[in-house]
Amino acid sequence: MPLDLRFESELPAGVLEGHAVIVVRPPAHLDPASRAVLRLRLFRARITSLHRCTASSSSSSLLEDASARLWAEQPHILICPLDPLPASDAWEYHLRWAIDPSEPGFGAVGEQCALFDVRLLARDPDTGDRTLAAGGIMAAWEAPHPVRDLQALAHLGAHGRLPRPLADAIADLVGANGPSVPLCGYCAIYWELELLTYADRVRDLAEHYGETEVAGLLARWDPGQGLDQPGRQYHRPCRCQRLRLGERPEAHEGWRAVAGGEWWSPDPDTRERLESQMRQQVTAARLRHLAHRRPFLGDI
Repeated sequence: MPLDLRFESELPAGVLEGHAVIVVRPPAHLDPASRAVLRLRLFRARITSLHRCTASSSSSSLLEDASARLWAEQPHILICPLDPLPASDAWEYHLRWAIDPSEPGFGAVGEQCALFDVRLLARDPDTGDRTLAAGGIMAAWEAPHPVRDLQALAHLGAHGRLPRPLADAIADLVGANGPSVPLCGYCAIYWELELLTYADRVRDLAEHYGETEVAGLLARWDPGQGLDQPGRQYHRPCRCQRLRLGERPEAHEGWRAVAGGEWWSPDPDTRERLESQMRQQVTAARLRHLAHRRPFLGDI
């Protein structure tokens, strides 16, 4: 396929920025007088950044700024010449876009619009342009309802051009959200504190880097609380065998460093005290996440 467009087509209401990846394969054989170009027609959105890499070496560390290669052919029409590549390779253009918040009607529930028309052209000075492939980048806005999975956030972390610390924090949160929850009050509270600690890290880094899209997607996430949350998977019996052996609770690798302390002791009285402290931390973490969600979702 000479042109492949990857983008988030449904956005939470109020979100007026996003990203897309344009994968384009320049034609291997063109008339010597022709040149392959990528043409972007802008509608309501503007491009805030454009970087590229090759598909064979796709990595955030290998992205190069491609904005300097863009030139305006007409108002709202941008042209980017394509360097030739081996037939088995392709260019990946990582594009971030934004819509002016003063634009009426955009970002409201039920609204949709075309953001960009994307075309791969064979440009010949004598015969004009020939379209080799075409596609559109669209957006539709939906009610920012709470979600239990982190699919949209995971996609942004994996494919968006985010700072590495933030992308890594998202990966940690998604990883912690995926495994089954232990059906044991002792281990489940460790599991929930770990999950909310990772959420704190993502929220803090999103604020630090000014990544409002990440903050909005995190606000949609409803982690629930306690046991028997709808949509989650559980395992029983709990492998910690606490009641019989007093073993330490289950945890992901690196848990103690993330949580900022050791929450287990072989002494029953010490374990009870530490568990009480941990429950207080979980309550505080729940309230922090709820406070983060309110500006995006209103009263929850």
